[in-house]
Amino acid sequence: MRHFDFRGTSIAYDEAGAGSPIVFLHNLGGDRHIWRAQFDALRQTHRVFAIDLLGYGDSDAPDDGYTVENYLALVTAFLDEHDLREVTLVGHCFGSALSLLYTQRHPDRVRSLVLSSPLTAATLRPTRTAWAARLGRRLHIDSLLARVRIPGPLAGQIVAEQLGSERAPHTAELVAHLRTSWTEPRRLMVTAAISREIPLLGELDDFVPPEDFPPIVTVWGSRNRVLCAQAGATLNRTWKPSRAIVVDGAGHLVMAEAPDQVTAAVRAAATSTRVAES
Repeated sequence: MRHFDFRGTSIAYDEAGAGSPIVFLHNLGGDRHIWRAQFDALRQTHRVFAIDLLGYGDSDAPDDGYTVENYLALVTAFLDEHDLREVTLVGHCFGSALSLLYTQRHPDRVRSLVLSSPLTAATLRPTRTAWAARLGRRLHIDSLLARVRIPGPLAGQIVAEQLGSERAPHTAELVAHLRTSWTEPRRLMVTAAISREIPLLGELDDFVPPEDFPPIVTVWGSRNRVLCAQAGATLNRTWKPSRAIVVDGAGHLVMAEAPDQVTAAVRAAATSTRVAES
């Protein structure tokens, strides 16, 4: 694990390998470890980075700074610090939103995008998760939430909701890690603070990539209960990804439930200027 200083806060990340760069960005409530299978596989042929976003994992969790613009500034500063160009950005949920927002502003720096369960206003709106997000936007009790720990059994339910099946293969180690992570102090505070920013992601629902925009690959689990895969299919008609992958039976944490399939998609995106339609 390494650390990067972002405006006086410590941001944790892993780095390994050599070759064309790949940067992994995680979801709300997760951390860099969700990408462990892809990180370990692709380090053999690429220079890979996996970041803990502000407030998650081993990164600092300050009292404030949980805005879309601040997270975009963090991603920009990180890529600048490491002089990463022709980078493949691989995001999950909120990490997908950040990847696309960054690429809108810096298309010349990005080779391709792999967007897993992309978070937008439309993909969130039809789900039960949306109710919790609305509550977080209305209640400004960050100081209280900073002192609240989620009980272990509830943390287990939160993680189980992200899987297509409670017996999903390849997930035991990650599930145990995420359950522990959800019981850490400030986890609720950070997620509630970011939820107030989610309406800003509505602009992604109307984004039509220009012809010279870096190629997009989308990945969804057919049994995603955190975001709406059907809304994701509608989004694909606007984004027109070069490849739209749906993993049958997988849930929100598709990279853990179908690690080889997601790894192959990232590898193809990182080695091709254009990914063939599936």
